[in-house]
Amino acid sequence: DTNTTALSLSYMATGYTDSMENTEILCTVGHTGIMIFAGVCMGISLCGLVGNGMVVWFLGFHMKKSPFTVYILNLAITDFSLLLFLLVILSPYIIIEISCSPLYNYIFPKYLLMDLILLWYFTSMYLLTAMSMERCLSVL
Repeated sequence: DTNTTALSLSYMATGYTDSMENTEILCTVGHTGIMIFAGVCMGISLCGLVGNGMVVWFLGFHMKKSPFTVYILNLAITDFSLLLFLLVILSPYIIIEISCSPLYNYIFPKYLLMDLILLWYFTSMYLLTAMSMERCLSVL
């Protein structure tokens, strides 16, 4: 019988094996600046949620509707949505970073997040533009 397998390819003579027994994985938060920035953004988002919530409650339920108050109400709802979305996104980011889990990259597709943030941001900007144009045309 002829043996066609080369023993030198299937046998390790060096005795080196990497079993990861002595490897210690330390979890360090390497993005301290980003974590501080995310915390500050969360604080600002909370304050903005309270303020925009009061505006929505007041304009939506306690004031007579006029074209200008409808603009302000829509602007407050848009800003409230953006701030709530940022708070919902930043909270898991901070929790996952602190717990040293790599799940954040897999949970949220970043292109979808950016599209939603830009949607609410530009909606807010366009509402401000429409309000300004209406006021300008009413004066002229």
